[in-house]
Amino acid sequence: MGKIKKTKTKRNQSPEKYDEEEQLCVDSKENAIHTLLDQLQTANVEEKYCGLQTLALLIETPDHLEQVINQGVIKVAAPLLMDAAGSIRNAASGTLRNMSALKMEVCDAMMDQDVMTSLNGFFQEYAQKWTPDATSKFKDEDIDTFINCTNLLLNLCESSELAIKYLGQYKILDIFPRYLDIGVFGSDIVAAVLQCLFVAIEDNPQAMQHIKNNSEKQLEQILSMEGSDPSILLIKTLAAGVIINACGGNLISLPVNFINEIILTLATTLSIDHRLACNQVSSNIPLSNGAGKFEALKGKEAQVLGSQLKSVTQMLDGQQSAIEIIANICSCEDGDDSMNGGDSSDSDDLESDVLDNGDESVLIEDKLPPEIMEALVSLQLFEKIWARAQLPAQNVMLILKEYEGSQLIYKKIQNLQTRALLCINNMISTLPMDSLGGVNGVYKIWVDTGKLVFGQNLDNHSLIESATAVMRAALDKIKFRENENNSKCNLFGDMALSDIEIMLTGIRECQMPEVRANLIRMVGLLALLLVNNLNETTTSVISSITDFILEQAHKENEVWVLAEALDTLIDLYSEDETDEIAAKVKLVEKMSVLVPIIKNKARQQKRLPKEYKVLVTTVVSNLPRFIKYKKGRVSCI
Repeated sequence: MGKIKKTKTKRNQSPEKYDEEEQLCVDSKENAIHTLLDQLQTANVEEKYCGLQTLALLIETPDHLEQVINQGVIKVAAPLLMDAAGSIRNAASGTLRNMSALKMEVCDAMMDQDVMTSLNGFFQEYAQKWTPDATSKFKDEDIDTFINCTNLLLNLCESSELAIKYLGQYKILDIFPRYLDIGVFGSDIVAAVLQCLFVAIEDNPQAMQHIKNNSEKQLEQILSMEGSDPSILLIKTLAAGVIINACGGNLISLPVNFINEIILTLATTLSIDHRLACNQVSSNIPLSNGAGKFEALKGKEAQVLGSQLKSVTQMLDGQQSAIEIIANICSCEDGDDSMNGGDSSDSDDLESDVLDNGDESVLIEDKLPPEIMEALVSLQLFEKIWARAQLPAQNVMLILKEYEGSQLIYKKIQNLQTRALLCINNMISTLPMDSLGGVNGVYKIWVDTGKLVFGQNLDNHSLIESATAVMRAALDKIKFRENENNSKCNLFGDMALSDIEIMLTGIRECQMPEVRANLIRMVGLLALLLVNNLNETTTSVISSITDFILEQAHKENEVWVLAEALDTLIDLYSEDETDEIAAKVKLVEKMSVLVPIIKNKARQQKRLPKEYKVLVTTVVSNLPRFIKYKKGRVSCI
């Protein structure tokens, strides 16, 4: 949130000159950096400003960015945040903010080169008592500088735990509360501060308590503001997020009426039709000529379009924040290892160890407090978020992408879709089946999301990952309902191997381990849903899926994806009805070969995220016992 990537400047060069100029650029790279460093350290304002402009251009190119970092340019540029000249502070803050938005590794380098000391200096020296002066000709510049510095801090806090630690040490949180007065500082500044607080206090007990002690009343006042303007809804939504994070995400600790007010705020923000808003703004964007250039608008037309673009940006920011808040509410992360199979190594009952998959005393659908569940369902939050996962028409997206002034909106729409799908993934697991339209409703979600993944050529890896996660969650939900009702699911009864060939091809060609894992689990769930409808066709499909997963397991380099594949097979063949199929595909023999392979990879790949480590440990533990159990069953056929 709050990150702005500088748009790359297109330079027209003739083909004849390109190679010569590129070589000249390479040869003079180090000289350019040295010149830049000299400019940044001079006493002349114009020279410093020129150096900052050069730096802004250099960071657009990966090679130059690496050189900038290696030569320690950040360490020299950061102190300009405290320069006596407002224009220099503004240019430095904008360049460093854009740099911090490039990638997490850049933020790490900025922390290593002590950007936080200068950033803290800005807040202590210029922000403690500053108030926008309506009579000053530098008012807009000063506001822009403050917002840039706040968003720079936000980006650093998103990427670095050290930045969050410094945030408390430098007492910047003592300064921020005064900037929550919208009447004095305006909506843009208040939104920037709230966005920063939203990120900075999450999982930060000291900061949580600080905000509760110093800003609680201000946040409540913001939440109760009237108005439907996108700027107001953005601020109210962010305030809701800060309030939730300030109570450690324990929403139920708040009064019921306050919970309802928060959920209502999120629902109101998500009720705006973002597709309609984008359609309307695209109709006011000037048409391009044959060369792809747009006629510049002037006067009132330019002001109207600028205002529209800003409103749509605020609307999309508000909706993304609301979706992130709801995703956290529905995550139900309580550390319950039984969700991942648990470690049943203390049990001597092998059959029980293998077959008791997910038999929990508390269902995931029961983990959300009833007050929150009722509010989410009654306000139709799922439907609203699903609507946000739908893109505007293709021609509208093309217009937004081509026009320089709306390219940021184009990116935000894509981000909104990805975040919406990630939230839907959580909501499918958390909400009751009836609230999702029943089995048929969840099946429709699976089909419609599949069209996003397999219906077009996508280069958006984040979208593919989130969409496949939704598909996996939908099948999990259908399988859960089937187990709960002890009934057969006929949705996939007529499925043939040709129907899932596109998924199998997708797994073979996929370079993203997260997506491979989702797709492998998904085809395994499809096979599991066919177990209760065994016939010649479904048996053939299950056998083919088994062979495919075993083949992929041998090719897989990532140990946690290998564990996902093996865990999928364990789930599938834990059913007694699969004994004959297991014998037919020689499951026991083939899985036995994989035991030393996964153990070896587990030793080699020890540095894994917690959830992956739990999965790998569980599978390494369960696999030999499953093989022993299934071998005994198959031998009796």
